[in-house]
Amino acid sequence: MGPPAPAARPDFHAVRAPRRGSGGLPLLALALTLVQAPGVWAQAAAVAADAAPGSAAAAFEDRLIEGLPPEPDPQLGPAFDRSGMPRFLRLETRLGTQPFEQRPRAGVSYAVYGLLETPNHGSLSIDGRYAPDLRDGTLTLRQLGLPLAGGWRADHAIGIVHPPSPGITRLPTRVQLPTTVLQGLSGEWENLASGWQLQASSGQPGRLEGSHASGWRAGAGRRSALALQWQLGRSTAAVAGPEHRGWTLALKHEAARGVAALEQPALARDLIDADSTLIALRHETQDQRVQGQFVRTRAGDVDATRSGFWIDAEWDAGARRHGLGLYRLQPQLSWAQNPMVSNVMGAYARTRWRSRQWSAEASLDWFRSLDARASAGLYASTQARWRLDRHSSLGAGFALRHSERDAWTGFGDWRWRNAWGNSGLRLELTGGAQQRASQLLSYDQEWQLPQGFALSSSLGLGRYEASRASGEPAQHLWSLALSFTAPLTSRSDLRGHLNTEHDNTGKRRHGLNLGANWRIASRWSLEGTLNHSSGRSRVRTPLDPLAPPLPELPRIAERSFQVMLRYQFQAGSRSAPLGGLPLDGGGRILGTVYFDANRSGTQEAGEAGVPDVLVLLDNRFTVRTDAQGRFEFPFVAAGPRRLTVRNDTLPLPWNVADDGQAQVEVWLRGTSQISFAVQRSD
Repeated sequence: MGPPAPAARPDFHAVRAPRRGSGGLPLLALALTLVQAPGVWAQAAAVAADAAPGSAAAAFEDRLIEGLPPEPDPQLGPAFDRSGMPRFLRLETRLGTQPFEQRPRAGVSYAVYGLLETPNHGSLSIDGRYAPDLRDGTLTLRQLGLPLAGGWRADHAIGIVHPPSPGITRLPTRVQLPTTVLQGLSGEWENLASGWQLQASSGQPGRLEGSHASGWRAGAGRRSALALQWQLGRSTAAVAGPEHRGWTLALKHEAARGVAALEQPALARDLIDADSTLIALRHETQDQRVQGQFVRTRAGDVDATRSGFWIDAEWDAGARRHGLGLYRLQPQLSWAQNPMVSNVMGAYARTRWRSRQWSAEASLDWFRSLDARASAGLYASTQARWRLDRHSSLGAGFALRHSERDAWTGFGDWRWRNAWGNSGLRLELTGGAQQRASQLLSYDQEWQLPQGFALSSSLGLGRYEASRASGEPAQHLWSLALSFTAPLTSRSDLRGHLNTEHDNTGKRRHGLNLGANWRIASRWSLEGTLNHSSGRSRVRTPLDPLAPPLPELPRIAERSFQVMLRYQFQAGSRSAPLGGLPLDGGGRILGTVYFDANRSGTQEAGEAGVPDVLVLLDNRFTVRTDAQGRFEFPFVAAGPRRLTVRNDTLPLPWNVADDGQAQVEVWLRGTSQISFAVQRSD
C-alpha cells in the first residue's frame, strides 16, 4: 500500500445550497466572525469547562520532565490562539478549468470553509463557493450533535445532502438499496437511551460535478423521505450506547415526484411519480444476528405495485462466522424510481474464518429469474490469504457463475517484504462465455525511501483473447503506474499519479494527476493541480447476480488545471478534543478511502482514491474525502477511536470492505494513519 498523501483539507461537512451565489456573501461575513470574536468564545468555553466533569483537575501536560516546558505543537506554530471554543476557517481563491469541456476556459471561484465546536449547540459548519464566470454559487450549512431535552441528539443539514436512513438499513446485507444525492434539507434525531431514531429529508435530486467550482447539476423532480427506528425493549434505565441486544424495527418511506430515469428528459411521459416503502426487522444476540427487509414500490410507468424481500442471518462460532439468506425481488422493482436488482429469487450460504495466520471466506448462491426467461444458476466465490511469516503472505481467490452464459475469474498473489520495500506479484485470469478470456500479470512495488518521500509502482503485462460477440481481435498489452510524494523544501511538496496502458491494436489509455503545495507563511499556502486523461477504462462485467446495475461508462478524455491560494486559521481551546472530555490530550487521524480494484486489500500505484465519501468518528463527527480520497480529523481524543465509512455514499457497485469500520489507536500528539479499501462484487 502506498502511504496516504497528506490530507488536503478537513472538508468537515460538505453540502451544497441553491445555485445562485448571491446568498454566499452574508455567510462569508458570518464565517469571518470566527476570527474576530475570541473573547466571547473564551467566556463560553470557561463556563462549559466549569460545568463539565473533571474540570477541577490540573491542566493537561504531556512533556513535563525535570521542569522543562512542554514541546510546542508543530502543527499549530507559536502563534496559536488557545482562547475561545475550537474553531476553524479556510478561505480559498481558485483559478482553473472545468473537466470534460471541449474548449477549456479558465475561470475564478471563491470558497469558504468554517467549523465551530460549541458546548451547547454541537458543531456548526459552513461550506460556500461562488464562481462569477458561471454565475453559480453553492452554500452548505450543517449542525451535528445538537443536544435536546430528554436525552435527544439532533443532526441537521441544508444544501447537498445524502438522505439519512435508519441505522440497521445501513448495515451490509445481500441486497443493496440505491441512494440519491439531494439539494435540500435533512434531519436526524436520535435518543440512545430510549432506542428511538427519526429521519427526514427533502430536495431536488442531482449530482456533483466540476473541478474548480465543484458545481451541482440538478435533475428533474423532487424526493422526500421519512424514516424511523425503534429498539424494542430499550428504556431510559438502560445504558445508552450503540449496541443493542434484542429486537429493532425500522420503517422508511420515500416519495418521488416528477423524477426521470433519463438525465435529460425530453417528453412529459419521461417524468415519473413513484413511492417506495421499506420495513426492516432485526434480532440480535451476542453471537447471532437475523434481519429481514421487505420493500414495496408503486411507480407511474409500471402497471402494478412491485415488491421484494430478503433475509440475512449470521452467527459466530469461535473464529468462524457463518451466514444464510433468502431473497425474492419481482421484475421492474425499483426504489422510488432508482434502479435496483430485480427479477431474481434465490438463497445463499457463506462462511468466514479469520485467525492470526489465516483468513478465508466463501459463499454460494442459487438463483433464478422470476419471469422464466433464464434458467436457474449458481454463483460461488472464495478467497483466502495465508501469512507465511512476518514479511510475506500468499493469497488466492476464485469466482464462478454457472448459468446460461458461464463465466469465471480467479487470482493468485504473493506479497513479501525485501530490502527495497514491499513487493507484490499477482496473476489474474478470466474466462467463460459471458466475458472475454484474459490473462494479466502485474508486479507492484512500494519503495523504501527516506522519511517524507513515498513511491509506489506497478508494471503489468496481459492478453485479451479475441471476442466473437463484439468482433474485437486478440490484444497484447502492457501497463505502468507510478504514485509518488516528494518534499521539495521544508515548506513545499510535490505529489503525483501516472498510469498508462498500450496494446498492439493501437489503443492507448493515459492518466496524469500532478499536485504541488507551497506553504508561503504560517496561514497562507499555494496549491496547484493538473489532470489529464484519455481513453476509455475497461469495464468488467460483475458475475454476482445481485450486483447493482453498472453506472454509465466514463468519459473518454479529460483535461483540467487548478491553482489555489489558501488562507487557513485554526484557534480555540484544545482542552476538549473530538470524542474526549475537557483537559484530555489528543492526536490526529489521517486516512484514505481508495478503489481496491484487484481486491488485494492494499492500495497500489494504479488505484485511485474515492472522492466525496462520508467518514464518521465514533458515529458523532463527520468528514468528507477530498478529490484524492483523503480525509483528516485534526484533533482527536487519545485512546481507541472507531471510524466508519458510510457505505451509502459510495458509487455503485462499490462497497467498503470489512463492514466499513475500523478501530484506531490515537496517541498524544501523534498522527494515526488508516486506509479503507472499497471493492466491487465479482
